[in-house]
Amino acid sequence: MEEIEDQVAEVSPPPVLYLVPYNKAARQATADRVNEHCRFRMENGVFALYISFANPDKQVFTLGRADCDIFLPDPKGADISKHQCSFINTERGAVLLEDKSSKKNTEPYSSNNGGQTIGFAKETRRVLVARGINNMIGFGRDRYYQFEIHWESDGLYDFPLKDEPYRTGPRKSRQKKYIDGEKVGAGSYGSVWWVMDVHTGGLMAVKKFNNMEGKHLEFATREIANLFRINGNSAIHHDHILEILDYAGGGKDDWGEIFMPLKAGNLKTLVLDKTRQVDVDQLADTVLQHMLLALACIAEHKIVHRDLKPENILWEFDEDGNYHFRLGDFGLSNNPDLAVTIAGTEPFMAPEVYKKQKQTEKVDIWSLFATIVWVKNINNFRATCAKYAPPVIHNWLVQYAAMDQFSNIRQMASMRAKDRPSAKHLLRILAGDGPDELADELASALTLDPMGEDENDPGVGASRRRRRHGKQVAADDEGDPAVPYYDPYDPHAPEWESGDEDEDPAMPYYEPYKPDPENYHWEREDEAGYVPGGSPRAGGAGPLEEVWVKPYDKPYGPPDEPDPDSGTAVPELWTARQLPTQEMSDLAAARVGQSREPKGGKGKGKKKKG
Repeated sequence: MEEIEDQVAEVSPPPVLYLVPYNKAARQATADRVNEHCRFRMENGVFALYISFANPDKQVFTLGRADCDIFLPDPKGADISKHQCSFINTERGAVLLEDKSSKKNTEPYSSNNGGQTIGFAKETRRVLVARGINNMIGFGRDRYYQFEIHWESDGLYDFPLKDEPYRTGPRKSRQKKYIDGEKVGAGSYGSVWWVMDVHTGGLMAVKKFNNMEGKHLEFATREIANLFRINGNSAIHHDHILEILDYAGGGKDDWGEIFMPLKAGNLKTLVLDKTRQVDVDQLADTVLQHMLLALACIAEHKIVHRDLKPENILWEFDEDGNYHFRLGDFGLSNNPDLAVTIAGTEPFMAPEVYKKQKQTEKVDIWSLFATIVWVKNINNFRATCAKYAPPVIHNWLVQYAAMDQFSNIRQMASMRAKDRPSAKHLLRILAGDGPDELADELASALTLDPMGEDENDPGVGASRRRRRHGKQVAADDEGDPAVPYYDPYDPHAPEWESGDEDEDPAMPYYEPYKPDPENYHWEREDEAGYVPGGSPRAGGAGPLEEVWVKPYDKPYGPPDEPDPDSGTAVPELWTARQLPTQEMSDLAAARVGQSREPKGGKGKGKKKKG
């Protein structure tokens, strides 16, 4: 019988560290007979105190003058507590130092030959110790005991370590909050990284903005302000909208970062994952329910998202192992009273946004329907939506909405925004308990032309003739040329070539959909000389990672002039903080034009216009 070797999965070794005495008092403590069980002779002959987390039942080591794993004598003037500090191994392999001393006289620092010092979190008195980070520790008054940490293994195997110490951030802040992991995504004006919080050992996501001038500063500020309005603290937390944990940057330094929880992935990668166990129809139903709850919330806050798409819907598993979705990336969000420019991603962009018409929360209803069609992949929508202009996609979505499977939500794809139900109404429909007046309202809406036309529209006749003939027909002066009809099931429908539109709809933060950039055709320059990034005429032929190359000075004016699509005050300075506090929530509220009543005060704050 042929012998078969067992395949054994490689297991990362546990964290192992040595406390090497750095002064006379530390050498005496190391030599104390009570510490004989953990004393270890190094290769250079120096004795050190050995700490290993190899035993899964022993993941905390405490130092102090009594009932501890490592004994620190307390001579007069040392001020050593019964329990001075602990080394704690986390699930992620990070070792945290926790100060337990009554006089808070455990102090991490770095030696003269390199390394970074990161201080304790004020609330928890915990901080990461790792290669090149806090490699010296002092205990007691005036660092009575001084030890240097030498690592056999610090447990951070998933982190890139090209040169010691680890890369830390925020990048321009004195107060470091995380160590860098890897990039997990990138957009037109920022990149997202997974990182480790140096005070908790937990993973989180950090969005790092590519530059913070002009429009980019406005995007970042608006995203921070709107996320804080919805998920800034536990009192206003929403379960289907991504939280914001912290932020840093701003001012005159031209940089900014925001910190968010790290989720398992986004809806796009989940749908395209062949190992997924749930079918797309089940996923679509869950996404629809969760995103309607999110949209109902942001509508209450007078926020329109404007970029709802699979990439911006994040997922995780809940306690029962079910998919739980959250809406993220609020960089293009705005107050609907102030949103006037084109923003979003083509296949998911509502008709009124593309046509530069009034924007309301109904633009997100359209985008959600397009997302559901993308998830279900109706008529191979995922592959084809990247190749056609928005007017073509709009016609397709209207036709798809007429299918039986969308009978209860088809009005989401009404061409006129006012004919689309709100998120709250749709939730009632899905729950089957809508009030009678709602049922009458929706029944009336369902009798409208599916293209969203009314009898007073002079273009109705021409538009209906085009649909009746099943092909595109040139409209006369009385017709409505805004939405030419293409059969969604016609494989020969024309792709978007230059000259299809009378007006170039390109705007500074309107980006072509990226999955299929090579087959996406749009090579015309406008007055400002815009060419999408990645085009040979823009100086490169690679993927559209940084799409926008159009300058911001035309037609919007220089960055310091009023912005027609602006409604968020720009903070003078962002400062890195610990996790959300009441002070942070108050600051965020003030920045979005709200104010809280001061302690002991009776007056109400006035809203700012801005």
